Amino acid sequence: MPGLFIAFEGGEGAGKTTQSLLLAERLAELQTPHLLVREPGGTELGEYLREYLKSERPLSPEAELLLFEAARVELVSCQIVPALEAGQVVIADRFFGSTIAYQGYGRGLDLQIIDSLNRFAAGSATPDLTILLDLSPEAGIRRAMAFQTSFSQDASGGLAPLERNEEGTRFEDLDLDFHNRARAGFKELAEAQQETWVMIDALGSIESVQDEIWSRTRERLYPEEKAARARPRAPTNPVPQGELWPQAT
Repeated sequence: MPGLFIAFEGGEGAGKTTQSLLLAERLAELQTPHLLVREPGGTELGEYLREYLKSERPLSPEAELLLFEAARVELVSCQIVPALEAGQVVIADRFFGSTIAYQGYGRGLDLQIIDSLNRFAAGSATPDLTILLDLSPEAGIRRAMAFQTSFSQDASGGLAPLERNEEGTRFEDLDLDFHNRARAGFKELAEAQQETWVMIDALGSIESVQDEIWSRTRERLYPEEKAARARPRAPTNPVPQGELWPQAT
């Protein structure tokens, strides 16, 4: 099976981390080789940069953008590409869609520059499926500032739960205007790339969102099933046509 790259995108508190973990658990149950990563993070450099990027320490929008891209280069080359080449399913908690939405639409940086940097940093690693969990900023921020889990690498290289309040809140603390602009950016990306982006209402229950995500993932993971469903079925008792139709005597 060729590798499959799935990215989760969305605003703060939309459930990206929760749903990416649930998807990874389902793949594990199916004994499907997979890799779960997050941005920024997933490598020694990425985790180091994440700590600063999530903090409230001074950082210009331009420097913020470049640090995200530096973390991405390392993650792509050290983790994502090798996993895809090995035929694994890669699940990313955020990828370059977040850079466009946050640093582009949110911060107001030049979208063409961001696009060029994204292409350079990601190289050939473009998500086959991007799942946008859409939620209003008001609801998302309330979720994000309440108890919510994230994950970090433990000593063995696995994933360990991490409470949200153990990290900084640089983006959660930004005003609603910023988050509304970022949300608009995400929606524009989904509208422009409907073949690879899927938008799901994140206001539903964890279980209903999980089911929708699995339905969309399954279509990419097992395309032969989708093709079989799309083929018209022959009638069980076909009716003779034309000259074979019984004639009155």
